[in-house]
Amino acid sequence: MLGLFKKRRSHAGQAADALSVPVVRWSAEDVYTARMATENSLVVGASGAGKSTGSGRALALGLLGNAKAGMLVCCAKSDEVFRWEEYCAATGRTADLRVMRPGGPWRFNPVSYELAREGAVGAAENVVGLLEAILECADRQGDSGGARDDEAYWRRATKQLIRNFVDLLILATGTVTIDALYRAVISAPQSLDDVRSEQWRSSSFCFKLLTEADKRTKNSSQEKDFALVADYVLCEFCTLSPKTRSVVVSCLTSQLDPMQRSVLRELFGTDTTLTPGDCENGAVIVCGLPTQVYRETGVIANAVLKYCWQRCMEGRRIDAASRAVFLWCDEFQTFASSRDAAFLAACRSSRVGCALLTQGVPGVYAALGGGDKGRAEADSIFGNCGLKVFHANSDPQTNEWASRLIGRTLQYRASGNHSHPADDQVSALLGLDWARENGTTSGGFSEVMEAEVEPREFTRLRTGGPDNGWIVDGIVFQNGRVFKASGRTWLPVQFNQRA
Repeated sequence: MLGLFKKRRSHAGQAADALSVPVVRWSAEDVYTARMATENSLVVGASGAGKSTGSGRALALGLLGNAKAGMLVCCAKSDEVFRWEEYCAATGRTADLRVMRPGGPWRFNPVSYELAREGAVGAAENVVGLLEAILECADRQGDSGGARDDEAYWRRATKQLIRNFVDLLILATGTVTIDALYRAVISAPQSLDDVRSEQWRSSSFCFKLLTEADKRTKNSSQEKDFALVADYVLCEFCTLSPKTRSVVVSCLTSQLDPMQRSVLRELFGTDTTLTPGDCENGAVIVCGLPTQVYRETGVIANAVLKYCWQRCMEGRRIDAASRAVFLWCDEFQTFASSRDAAFLAACRSSRVGCALLTQGVPGVYAALGGGDKGRAEADSIFGNCGLKVFHANSDPQTNEWASRLIGRTLQYRASGNHSHPADDQVSALLGLDWARENGTTSGGFSEVMEAEVEPREFTRLRTGGPDNGWIVDGIVFQNGRVFKASGRTWLPVQFNQRA
């Protein structure tokens, strides 16, 4: 049976071995610590298999209650916010909970944050990266696949557009807003005739920015930046073919549009009352716009928080007493991005871990664009999850993958044979093989390599609920570890949904 440890000392009293605190006990002899959790975890199971209420619940309570971890929680399911409110209440962490939702006190301006973030190098590139992340997740919602190689030109052209107009805003005003970026782009010259036109110059917000940037005092680096921006706006951009220019502009403006409206404007376009860095002090930030309810708006909100949080944690400064911090993504395929593989590969050194829950590997492959590139990115993510918990699943690809991961061992197979004279009809009729005379019997053993856990076994795991006595079965695999309870790298574990 699964056992959760009792509440330990507060962060203020944590010693240098803070990562040694236990998170979950898989068996009486096998403990999963916060240090192990920073090596990332992957929980896989079909819808209704009990991954969220089984191993997911155990991990969440352990990270909150024992490790006192700071967390960012991305939400897909409509009840996810309520679940984390329960988790925080059960572990005494309600005071640390920050739910970003309409009408609430918590807001975050990501553009201002990326411009001013401590330790950031190249403010414009920080904003460009943020907007790229928004474009990628919005593209995925539009079924353009987030990582398709055939869109390479349009991605590069859109990124060039963003970079130049972000630089223009910084040079002219010292800051960037989504609204100002939109206005600058749509008022840019459409031809060389516009550039020479007094009417365009007098009415264009873009030209006003160019004039203001030209008048401002600039250092040598800013002078070079301004020359590049002016050449792009007044020479290159306006001489693009109308079709090309309209596509590039539409790629940007159509995806910025949700950020300028209603919920996203309220939560991400005004002031800032929380930042991703608050997690280092124990905040549990929950994106209260689940994608099942808010659709594209929810996807963008979660993507913005996730991107800025990852960027913040990549530059984190730690010492012996630094708190462990985690990203939590249930329905991970909804939030997967091309940046995740690189983040998971390096986050452990910053005392940061990720807990990813998903139905199976095909969904993540598809979310990352499919094809060889998408599969390679997904496999890199899976490979950087030191812990994997498998629950009931009927997807053959996922079950085969899990079986191969656990591996094959040398096993013995017995064989036997008995022959009898062809004319012994009576014994043959009665099935009395032992009574036949002059027969020949042989037997033997052979060594074969067989899967330790056959794919079919994952279809037989219990899924919790009243029919199973609220017990969820899981098979736990941990890279580089032999479980004492099983003597193998994998261990069958039972999770009580009501414990």
